[in-house]
Amino acid sequence: MTRVSILALSRWAHHSWLPRGERARSERAQADANASLLELMPQLASARAIAAVPQFAVLPRPACAKVMRVAASLAHAHSLRKVVSATARESFASRVAPHVLRAIQSDARAKGCDAGIGPMLDVFDRMDMTAAGLRIALHAHADPALHALIELRLPRAVAQRASHFRADDLSPQTASGLLDAAYVLGGGQPC
Repeated sequence: MTRVSILALSRWAHHSWLPRGERARSERAQADANASLLELMPQLASARAIAAVPQFAVLPRPACAKVMRVAASLAHAHSLRKVVSATARESFASRVAPHVLRAIQSDARAKGCDAGIGPMLDVFDRMDMTAAGLRIALHAHADPALHALIELRLPRAVAQRASHFRADDLSPQTASGLLDAAYVLGGGQPC
């Protein structure tokens, strides 16, 4: 696990969370962005806020988002077993994650029921799957400061959409297992 410095929040966070919606390039802009983020998420100001973040969150943002999508896919492996046509496979690969559908379909989770993340989940929608994976990641960890750090890593719109999903059917251990399996399947590769 890696630690995130409170003084590096503006570099850690996706630019959509920053005050002007763009990267903070100068020291002054970074200081202002850090102050804004601490005001927006006061839980980051606590001593526990410099928490150790899991390995998937330290990946470059595109790879981190891919891990989120693969985790949501693993949670819906049973439904994804029904994706058999070449066009549906191609659609899943281009929109959600390439080179993982076959592994998800053969995973042991595919034999059971899908996790109840929410009735509106579209398994072919990139943002829905990223947001559902984010909800799983937040459910896997109890620390509010860590929740904030994980949310900051992805675009603000993804975090807002994640609030529409739930992970009540999953235990935190199961959610953590999904993330670990997704990290291995995703291989730290962006898409």
